[in-house]
Amino acid sequence: MADNKTRRFHAFDRARPPGSSLMVPDCERFPLPGAGGRRHEIFVHVPAVEVPPGGFPVLYLLDANADFLLVVETLRRLSRRPKASGIHPMVVVGIGYSEGGDYDLDRRYEDFTRGPPEIDDAGWQASVCYGGQAAFIDFVENRLKPFIRSTFPVREDQSALLGHSLAGYLVLDWLCQRPQSFQAFLAVSPSIWWGREALLGQLAERKAAFDAPRRAYLTVGQWEEEPAPWQVDLAANASYVSLRRRRAMIGNVQTFSEQLAKTYGDGVTVRCDIEEGGEHSSSLVTCLPRALRFAFFEGD
Repeated sequence: MADNKTRRFHAFDRARPPGSSLMVPDCERFPLPGAGGRRHEIFVHVPAVEVPPGGFPVLYLLDANADFLLVVETLRRLSRRPKASGIHPMVVVGIGYSEGGDYDLDRRYEDFTRGPPEIDDAGWQASVCYGGQAAFIDFVENRLKPFIRSTFPVREDQSALLGHSLAGYLVLDWLCQRPQSFQAFLAVSPSIWWGREALLGQLAERKAAFDAPRRAYLTVGQWEEEPAPWQVDLAANASYVSLRRRRAMIGNVQTFSEQLAKTYGDGVTVRCDIEEGGEHSSSLVTCLPRALRFAFFEGD
């Protein structure tokens, strides 16, 4: 493995004069092919500190094009003083795409879902790219994870999956289908409305015990069912207000959390936070310290 201190990550891919791009230390990105010739862009941060016995905890992050830098810089700051913050250095593995800017929407809808959304959403832009979730999970489990384990100093028994919005929905669907895949599942403002009945149905059918206790963190903003006071234009749009209420972001998170705790009992530690003053676009920014701490600190 290359010296961590020589790793550099180009934060901006847009055309710029030579020498003008910002550089982020201890990070790299590279393509990783999957089945059928499809590939994902993989973003990796390895802390430039001594590797702990057994390796670093590892955080797998969805929507890496949009969120990798935010997570890495938050982690870098907080892990400087782990005794104070409760957050230790960890490897971050971001899963993204080579095209589409922050969000390649078609690939995202395809990878994160089993099919179209359950609710009739008049404001939704129809896509033919639904239903590739099983192939995406297979790529992560059977292609990406083995590559990361063989290339970077990570701990098999300390891993977490983090996603926001539709990626948060996938985190919970992953938990329902393959709860043994990660030790912690972190779902930020999850779009449970996309497949609420399917998720709850899966939980009702689950009976298998875990080989070790799991942790599930769900959070949602206070202003995700109603426009916030500063969202004057959105509040004036009656169809948008109705859509927010039908998506029931807060109610769905509460219901899923309660059902998850009921299903697994002591087998899973569930934390559900309603972020005071939070809304959908800010939730990942405000919850990151708690989510990272919760993933690997048993006392939280």
